Amino acid sequence: MSDDAPRIDWNAAEVDDGRLVVPVAGKPPGGWAERVQQVTERLQRVGDWGEVAVKKKKVTVDGVQPGSETDLRHLLESAVLQANADTGASGEAEEPEAERSPEDQQLTDAFRAFGEG
Repeated sequence: MSDDAPRIDWNAAEVDDGRLVVPVAGKPPGGWAERVQQVTERLQRVGDWGEVAVKKKKVTVDGVQPGSETDLRHLLESAVLQANADTGASGEAEEPEAERSPEDQQLTDAFRAFGEG
């Protein structure tokens, strides 16, 4: 996968009030976000989270619960991989951290750990 391929930037993941917001890095082609949304809806089963919304530059998931990190990551990564294959994809300034609840911070840290290593 090239550096321009759309991918989830787990290092910049944030969870506030149970809402995961994670940016999309790379250059998504036209129709990419819609395809990720379609695949997510098709793959999603009952999970410890709510609605998934995909935009060209970010993915938002409401109602994220502790313990759901790995399953949610798998869902989102699978959808991105499929959308990249389907669309032929191969190829923001940071804001200061707001104070968040300990539970939201723990979830934020767990999702950011997916980007390490």
